[in-house]
Amino acid sequence: MVSPSSARQPNEALRSTIQASGLTYEALARRVRLIATENGDSARTNSAAVAHWVKGTPPKPTTALFLAEALSRKMGRFVTLAEIGLTTTKDPNPDDAFADDPVTSLAHLGRADVDRRRFLNSAVYSLSALTLPLGPATVGAAERNRVARTGGTIGAAEVDTVREVTAVFNRADERLGGNASRSAVVEYLSTDIVAYCQGNFASDTVRRDMFGAAAELAYLAGWKAHDAGRAGLAQRYYLHAFRLAEEADPQAHAGYVLRILAHQAFDNGYHDHCVDLAEAALSRVRGYVDAETESLFWLTLARAQAFEGDRRTSLDAICHAEALMNAARDDEPPRWASLGGPAEARLANQTAKALAAMGDMSAAEGKYRHASQCWNPTTHPRIYALTLADLGSAQLAQGYLDAACATWTTALEWMDGVNSARARDAVADIRSDLSAFRTRGVTSAKLMDERARRWQAANA
Repeated sequence: MVSPSSARQPNEALRSTIQASGLTYEALARRVRLIATENGDSARTNSAAVAHWVKGTPPKPTTALFLAEALSRKMGRFVTLAEIGLTTTKDPNPDDAFADDPVTSLAHLGRADVDRRRFLNSAVYSLSALTLPLGPATVGAAERNRVARTGGTIGAAEVDTVREVTAVFNRADERLGGNASRSAVVEYLSTDIVAYCQGNFASDTVRRDMFGAAAELAYLAGWKAHDAGRAGLAQRYYLHAFRLAEEADPQAHAGYVLRILAHQAFDNGYHDHCVDLAEAALSRVRGYVDAETESLFWLTLARAQAFEGDRRTSLDAICHAEALMNAARDDEPPRWASLGGPAEARLANQTAKALAAMGDMSAAEGKYRHASQCWNPTTHPRIYALTLADLGSAQLAQGYLDAACATWTTALEWMDGVNSARARDAVADIRSDLSAFRTRGVTSAKLMDERARRWQAANA
C-alpha cells in the first residue's frame, strides 16, 4: 500500500518532478492511461486525479506504478516511487534488484509472487528500467561481504543439485508452457536458492558457481512469467538474474542476461534501448565465449538494428553471426547459453525475425522453415509451433494463403496441451491475418479460422 503519510500533506516531491518533466496534468494523465492500457488496466486517470495526487491524496498502488513509469519515459531516466513521494511497503519495484543486497530483494520478489496473486497483475513493464543495467558496474559491497563467507558447507554438490533441478524445470517448460509449474519454480528460487546464496561457501569458486546457477533459475522464472503473459513480472526476474549473473561472471553471463532483456523488449513491441542493450551485451561477451555463442549476440544486435530501420548495419550483423557459426569448432558452449536450445535453431529464428522486421518476407520464410526443421517437436512443441506460426505469417505476407493455412494447421496441432500466453497470442494473430480473406468468403480461410476458433475455445 502507498504510505498514508503522503495523504496528510501536499506531495511536493511529485509536484516538483511533474514540473521538471514539463508535462501538464492533462498530458501526464494521458500517459498514465496509455501505460495502464499497455498493462491490461482500465485506469480512467484525468487531470483532476493528478491534481488530487499532488495535493496529497495517494493513487492506487497500481496507478502509482503507471505514474512513475509515465514520468520515467518523459524524463529519459528511471524515476522511483520514493522520488515522487509514493513509497510502497509491499510490491517489489524494478530498481529493487539494484539494492545493496539483490538476494534479499529476490526473496521479497518471490514471496510477493507466490503469496499474493494480485501482484501478478500490478507489476508494470518499465521501459525506463531497461537503463538500470546499462549503468556502471553494480557489484559492490554485497559481493565483498559474501566473498568473506567462505570455509562453509555449501559446496559443488549443492550447485549440481540446483543445476539439475533447473534442467528438469526447463524441460517441463518447453513441453507444457510457462504457466506449468511456474509457482514451483518461484518457490524453489525464493526459498532454497536464496538460502544457498546467503550461506557460507566452501570456496569463492563455489560461491560464483552458485550465483551463476541461481541466475539461470531466475531467468527461467522470468521466462515463464513472460510466456504466461506477465511482462512486468518477467522483467523483474530478469533484472534480478542480471545482478546474480554479475556476481558469478560479470562479463559473459551478465551479458547474456542483457541479451534476454533486449529480446523481451522485442517481443513486447518496444524498441527503446534495445540497440544499447544489444551492444552492451556483445561488448561484455567478446573474447569470453566461443564463436557459436557469440553469434547469438550478433543476431540480437541485428534484430535491434532492424527494428531501428538500419537495414545495412543489420544485414552486416547477420553476416557476422553466420560467419561465426560457420567457423565454430567443437567448443563447449557455456551452460547458461545452451539452456535455450540448439544455437543453429535460434540463429535461424532470430535471423528470420530480423529479416521480417526489414520487410524481406521471402528470406524470412526460408529462415523460419530452417528453424522449424531444427526443433524437435516432441521435446520442444511450444517453440516448434510458434516458429510455424511465424512461418505461416511470412507465407501469407507473400500471398501464399493455402501454404499458410497448411502450416498453421500443423502449428495448432503442436500447440495442444501447451499453456502459454504466447501461443494464445499467436492464434489470435492467425485469426487477425485471416480476417480479410474470411470476410470475402474464401473457403480455406474460413476453415482455418474455424480451427483456430476451436483451439481458442479449448485453451481459453
